[in-house]
Amino acid sequence: MQPSAGAATLDIVMKNAQQTLPERFAWHRTPAGYDLRLDDVTIAEVRPLNTGLVLRMLVHGGDMAPFEMVVRCEERAIGWATQWTRQRASMLCRFVDRQRARVSGDTNAMDAVPLAVAV
Repeated sequence: MQPSAGAATLDIVMKNAQQTLPERFAWHRTPAGYDLRLDDVTIAEVRPLNTGLVLRMLVHGGDMAPFEMVVRCEERAIGWATQWTRQRASMLCRFVDRQRARVSGDTNAMDAVPLAVAV
């Protein structure tokens, strides 16, 4: 993503998002965009799409299904995904922990698919 005049605003939004996210969740800037992670599991991503951006929620489990939506700006995407995550934080943590426990008990853990992430 190209730096913009709103870069300072984005830094403030990212800082506020980090402060409002529960423990174990964090936004990470990547060469491709932004990832929201629960421990080491990416649960959302913000990526460029044509001339705009797309927010993809990658979690699949329980009542949660992967989806994506077009957003106007990074700040809105980060804010929306942060709020969505806060509302489901306990459920997300339990789900990922259960998935992790199943994989660690599996003798074929090397063949396991990534935890709670849609492909």
